[in-house]
Amino acid sequence: MGAVLQIRVMAETFCEDEVRKKWPALWNLVWEDGGDAVPRKGVLELIQAVFNAVRAGLIDREQAEALRAKADRAEKMRFTLLDLLAGRKPSEADKLSYKIEDCLDELEDIAAKF
Repeated sequence: MGAVLQIRVMAETFCEDEVRKKWPALWNLVWEDGGDAVPRKGVLELIQAVFNAVRAGLIDREQAEALRAKADRAEKMRFTLLDLLAGRKPSEADKLSYKIEDCLDELEDIAAKF
């Protein structure tokens, strides 16, 4: 890395509409009402929003209990991904990204039942 030029490894959602289409129940759960205040609505932001909704009691208690274990797992994976990116390990981060999306699929299945 140069004195002025920084090198970054990052994960970013290219198209927020794809997030809404792929996980509509989760999207509606956390962003349908009042979600306009969120500047970015990507994959990592969705994980954090679901985790916060479950932990802060922002959603129905029964639904929160159903989502809790997977939301916790997704949030842990989000932090692991950020650590991998900070450690400049894009190959490991790429592998984890598939597991993150699988976990979101599982959360979507749970959320769609309510």
